[in-house]
Amino acid sequence: MDELTDAERIQLAWMNNHPVQDKDKAYKREIGEKKEETKNYAKRKRNPASWNFPIPEQEIDLHGYVAEEAVAAVENLMDGMERSGLTVLRVIHGGGNPEYGNVKHYIDRSCATIWKNRVAFYRTEPDNAGSSIMKLGKPVVLDAKGKKSR
Repeated sequence: MDELTDAERIQLAWMNNHPVQDKDKAYKREIGEKKEETKNYAKRKRNPASWNFPIPEQEIDLHGYVAEEAVAAVENLMDGMERSGLTVLRVIHGGGNPEYGNVKHYIDRSCATIWKNRVAFYRTEPDNAGSSIMKLGKPVVLDAKGKKSR
């Protein structure tokens, strides 16, 4: 059994010249090197305009929705959030596709008209024009001097 055939000798010679490589180990080493490189770079700072934005508790992605469907989906989610006690919603509407109607325009208009007594805050995110932050609750009414009226 100690004797090898010509084919087995060729295979053994090839295996000796081409050792098995641990690709996971090489990948981890490569990632470690990249982490070391990026440590020296300054961390990306958050846009100061977004500092006062509430952190979303729920989000809805409206890509692929027709405008009327998107409004209905957001309203349905708002109802559920109010029942569960959540208040801050991120609405991902995208930049607007004329083929589907401008979803952002419909959501903006609904916040200003239909939902004006349900939405306390609604703004496009400063870091991302394709999404908006909506805070549910009674809107704050200011008097002529800029103070909250009772």
